Amino acid sequence: MNENEIREELTRTIAEDSQNIDKILKLSHKLAALDNDSVRFSVDASVIDRLGTELVARHETAVSELIKNSYDADAKSASINFLNVDNSGGTLIIDDNGNGMTRDQLVNGFMKISSTSKIHEPVSPIFKRKRAGKKGIGRFSTQRLGNKLTIITQTEGSDFALKVVVDWEKYKMDGDLIFVTNQIEEIPKTKEKGTTLKIEGLREWWSEAMIKRVYRYAIDILQPFPIAEIETEDSNEIKDPGFEIKCLKDNKEIADQQSMFYKHAVAEIEGHVDENGKAYWDIKNSRIPDTNTEEHQYFSKDDKIEDIPFQYLKDVKLKAYYYIYNVGLIPKQSESYINSMAYEYGGIRLYRNGFRVLPYGEPQNDWLGLDESVRKRKILAVHGNHNFFGFVEIGGQNQNFEELSSREGLFNNEAYEELITFAYKAIGAAVSRIAAARGIKVTTDQKDWDSKYTRNAKDTILETADDLDKIADELDSSDNSNSSNDSEEDSNNGNDKKESDNSESKERAEEFRRKAQKLREAAEKIDEINMILVLAGLGIVIGEFTHEITNYLGVFDIDIQYILDNVDKSKEEYKRAERLKTTFDSFQVYTSYFDETISENVNRELKIIEIRDVIKPFEKMINPDTERCNIDLQLEIDGYDLFTCKMHTSEWASILFNLYSNSKKAIKRSNESKGEILIKAGKEDKFIFIEFIDNGDGIPLENQEKIFNAFFTTSSPKGHKSSSTDDLSGTGLGLKIIRDIIESYDGEISIENAPEGFSTNFKILIPIATQEEIDEHEEI
Repeated sequence: MNENEIREELTRTIAEDSQNIDKILKLSHKLAALDNDSVRFSVDASVIDRLGTELVARHETAVSELIKNSYDADAKSASINFLNVDNSGGTLIIDDNGNGMTRDQLVNGFMKISSTSKIHEPVSPIFKRKRAGKKGIGRFSTQRLGNKLTIITQTEGSDFALKVVVDWEKYKMDGDLIFVTNQIEEIPKTKEKGTTLKIEGLREWWSEAMIKRVYRYAIDILQPFPIAEIETEDSNEIKDPGFEIKCLKDNKEIADQQSMFYKHAVAEIEGHVDENGKAYWDIKNSRIPDTNTEEHQYFSKDDKIEDIPFQYLKDVKLKAYYYIYNVGLIPKQSESYINSMAYEYGGIRLYRNGFRVLPYGEPQNDWLGLDESVRKRKILAVHGNHNFFGFVEIGGQNQNFEELSSREGLFNNEAYEELITFAYKAIGAAVSRIAAARGIKVTTDQKDWDSKYTRNAKDTILETADDLDKIADELDSSDNSNSSNDSEEDSNNGNDKKESDNSESKERAEEFRRKAQKLREAAEKIDEINMILVLAGLGIVIGEFTHEITNYLGVFDIDIQYILDNVDKSKEEYKRAERLKTTFDSFQVYTSYFDETISENVNRELKIIEIRDVIKPFEKMINPDTERCNIDLQLEIDGYDLFTCKMHTSEWASILFNLYSNSKKAIKRSNESKGEILIKAGKEDKFIFIEFIDNGDGIPLENQEKIFNAFFTTSSPKGHKSSSTDDLSGTGLGLKIIRDIIESYDGEISIENAPEGFSTNFKILIPIATQEEIDEHEEI
């Protein structure tokens, strides 16, 4: 069609078929293309597919971004249900009770690439939450996850819901993006308000571990603390009630606040004051034997006088989840994020009539004096604010508390003082009982300690730390005494000198406390050090063996070459000598690799590692073995300067060799004619990633949660009799050791979806080196 024909067709369509928007758009587009004096940007439909892949690298990240959209929509909760996801092709349903979307918000917000709505509206409309979702990444997350998206959304005041079905396969075709249409229709409301996303034809399978990672990836928007029940709403002020996530697999709960946070608590501490003012504390669901309380434990308001009730605290309750870190009571993968969240959201919050009272329980707000108590060593059991997620609730019938005119905080009256006393004493009594059951000294003046427990190095270090704290307390007491004795007649010079002396004493006291804290941290490492000593002894034997055997390598090499030089090449003996030389060359590569690796770590110095510097030597070392086993090994290393955090080179040797050993056995079991191993590496956010991928027989779904457990192992390869080497490498400790190494650096190892043609993918994430570490490395 020429320009005149296009104009005539466009005019006729507008006049006779004005509802045919697709045709009008196409004709207008053709007409614009004939404008030789102007040029316009156009967008290929396949950009959606590329953006989905490139913007969202991990499928867990994709889901967490969609959850952040629910948070931005002022949802109080969201559920994530994975259906039939043991293989690819399943369904994911994300359902929230947020504000939902109007037609305009759906069309010009969700369906508009690079929407500016979050720039113009940086906080949510109701709870004033700071926007958590990345700009425009949500829609690409749905494309990254599956082939088809169904959106059902409704607002509180609407008479109907809106439904849009997006077939992402249409965006892979050649053509202009503007011509790909998606129908929007009005349907009966499915709920009062909120949005449901249904993603079908999931591109990858999902394990329970992956689903739990979705929860962890979204924790920056969660508020992992128990919320007091709302009893009455006597205020018109709208307060953020918090946001909860629940992850399910085939309608079975996999991850929520209870499973991801609270079940890892050492114990639940409860307290209450009855109608007569009598106070009680309890320990529930404790993981420490003999610490659960069967009956309420009564305590008096006054330590020196029994049966003194609290006068102002009727209808007051306390609940706190108690955590002890770095002692093996919390799984490593959970401990790091619980601990990090505790510094922002931990502590004891205050609620009145179900509403939060600020600033109690905010970061750095030590209203109960827990952190101060730790510093002064009033109670030796750990009990700082970051050891708790909890709240104190003042019931609606209690009128003894008055809010400040700013509506932030309570008047410091007798009721408030009693509240602090009650909460501190209940918590202190509970943590002391738990400490005693763990064999830990409860107070500095506990006289029967030595007679009850055998003294060892750890106890001695902890006692020394206590002594340092005592000295610090004495210095503080001396400063306070000197300050109180200052007279008004002191000269200015005298006051200045005393202030200087007091300042020096405070600095010395703080220095003693810092040293005491370092000693306690060292004491907690003693058990770990004892195990390391055992492994170190074995490592010394292996290192000595590797070193000594090199003394014989030259002799072997000379003798083999002598045979080759003096035997007729046509004889069988010559062929055997050649084969022996090939085998011996492989043996030499192995020996030199481990000898060099061990030698590099004799000084025990950690250093940043460019990932190529461990992968390339490893490839060279196992190359003879891969050729002998008919395994094709490929490397894909993306980018440069892939520096990890400071590590030992030998640790990477252990990681890669164990993964290779597992892959080799899996390939044998699969009876593949040719084995394939792919090692990929690159940068991903703040991590260096390494993927170790093979085409072996795979890992059954029921074993994926077990393979990192100590001593869990699979059977010998089918049709192969287990050799002593197989037995040694099949103890079930390899993956456990790998995980321990990686997690010790705050990294992560997981089983991921494998690329097409492969069956198993172990993915490792290790923190990337800091710029300061890289600069230091380059100066060496």
